[in-house]
Amino acid sequence: MKHEQAVSQMIQAIGGKNNVNNAWHCMTRLRFNLKDKEQINYQALEKIPGVVGTKYQSDQLQIVIGTTVAEYYSTLAKLLDLDQQEVADTQKKGPVSLFMDTVSGVFGPIVPAIAGAGMIKGLTAGLVALNLISAESPTYIVINMLASGVFTFLPFFVAASAAKIFKTNQYLAIAIAATLQFPTMTEALASGDVSQFLVFGFLPVPVFNYAGTVIPIIFAVLCLSYIYRWVDKILPEVLRTVFTPTLSLFLSGLLTLVVIGPIGIHLGNLLADGVSWLFSISPVLAGIIVGAIRPIAILTGLHHAMTPIALQNFANQGYDMLMPMMFMANMAITGATAAMYTKVKSKEEKTIIVSSAVSGLLGITEPALFGVLTRYKKAFLAATVGSSIASAFISFFGVRIYGYILSSIFSLPAYIGEYFIFAVLGIIIALGSSFAIAYFLVPKEQIDGETFSNELELTAVTDGEYIPLEDVNDSVFSSKMVGDGFAMRSLSGEVFSPVSGKITTIFPTKHAIGITADNGLEILIHMGIDTVSLNGDGFELFVQEGQLVTTQTKLAQIDLQRLADAQKDSAIIVVVTNMDKVARFSGEYDLEGSHLPGAPMEKVVLI
Repeated sequence: MKHEQAVSQMIQAIGGKNNVNNAWHCMTRLRFNLKDKEQINYQALEKIPGVVGTKYQSDQLQIVIGTTVAEYYSTLAKLLDLDQQEVADTQKKGPVSLFMDTVSGVFGPIVPAIAGAGMIKGLTAGLVALNLISAESPTYIVINMLASGVFTFLPFFVAASAAKIFKTNQYLAIAIAATLQFPTMTEALASGDVSQFLVFGFLPVPVFNYAGTVIPIIFAVLCLSYIYRWVDKILPEVLRTVFTPTLSLFLSGLLTLVVIGPIGIHLGNLLADGVSWLFSISPVLAGIIVGAIRPIAILTGLHHAMTPIALQNFANQGYDMLMPMMFMANMAITGATAAMYTKVKSKEEKTIIVSSAVSGLLGITEPALFGVLTRYKKAFLAATVGSSIASAFISFFGVRIYGYILSSIFSLPAYIGEYFIFAVLGIIIALGSSFAIAYFLVPKEQIDGETFSNELELTAVTDGEYIPLEDVNDSVFSSKMVGDGFAMRSLSGEVFSPVSGKITTIFPTKHAIGITADNGLEILIHMGIDTVSLNGDGFELFVQEGQLVTTQTKLAQIDLQRLADAQKDSAIIVVVTNMDKVARFSGEYDLEGSHLPGAPMEKVVLI
């Protein structure tokens, strides 16, 4: 299985297979519903190759992977036996969290279909606007069928995907979608002569257009999942094969037609009307608000909440003005990310920024957000401001799109027509404004050798070789549960302070010392592994609590022979324990070979 090692490490870092209620994925993230979120080891997760970042939001753990997420999920599904798992315990989730979990899980698998069809629809509309093809021609009619089929019968796609999320029968879910779009319903709507059907003479079934809608079928499948389990539970086993699907389809279908469907239609219209109301007040204000919300929504994983609204707009009015704003937000995120290329020094950082910016241009912004902008808060602010400016601009000129497409630079041809020039100008504004704001707001890491106050240099604590923290023979330190840093293998046993600061903690067993640096960073120096059992034997200390120290201050002397006799690893570990104050470790020094005390080891960039 591809990525098996990485996925196995993820499962271990989230508390094991037994801690997983459910798992799914969207375009860039693996998403988990867990029994106990306290078992999540975020530091271990973010250390796994392929993991861009992590986020816990709306009662779900999100592990950001990028565009290869489907490959990881395929392996994850096999390792977790997802097809055999019980449905997630949605009863414990609030309505908002349940809705967000469902929307994100439903649309991930079907995005390729709606994005592909949307691109064709947008390009066709552009060709018609340029008078290159007639809307009456057979060519247009056939291509329009190809592009519109997905949107017309979108409830079928949503039903199949939602059934996987709620762990219920996919074909019964599709049957309910078929009920909503049965010709009797669509013909009654087209004729305008029938407003409702009366079932049993008293149950009203309102006539609605369910084509292109998503909210009614999502809640219908949720209802089906409960009814199916309830029916299957109360029926004798001998009757389940025939009567469980029969009763489930009848009860859930009838409930959908009478109650859930109409409520879903009204809820979808309410969301769309709310956006329309915002535009009616001021298109510029709408652009500012949506543009400002979009980057933080992507960061928190709530951006899928806009998808049903956009799809409802397509169903109601044939076009949407939200998706162009999503496009502007992606370009603004890309611009702010690109600006960081001028601010960093290490080749590794520059490589990450370039790849993240390219990914942003292609419509995938998670690498830029999690890999770059979360480290530079002012750059994230620049992306937000740039998104608002560009969104307000295109909203003022009424830029709209006629089909669902990914917000990628390659989507630009879909805007061909009367709004094309404004879409292009919006992209330029988004990229340019966010780049400029980030460039002026974020200081360089280092200029002419002068270190800024948001940096702290950790120096070698002894004479000897550098050891990457991941290679330390202690899972607590190597997984970075305590914090990030480095380790060294000493030749003399002398231990010096890695920073200037104050001794705040000396452990009674003498094997560990805590130092608070002058800028508030908290450093733990742990001498040896599992040396607490020596009860101080083999350690001589030269400092006391409250004492001020510098990088020239000798803290302790280790009896290396005593540790060897006790079969203890003598690695000296240096970690930053208050990682909430750390933006990143720069990794700019070449640490190969042997070092002397005071040699630069690691530069810590503070938030």
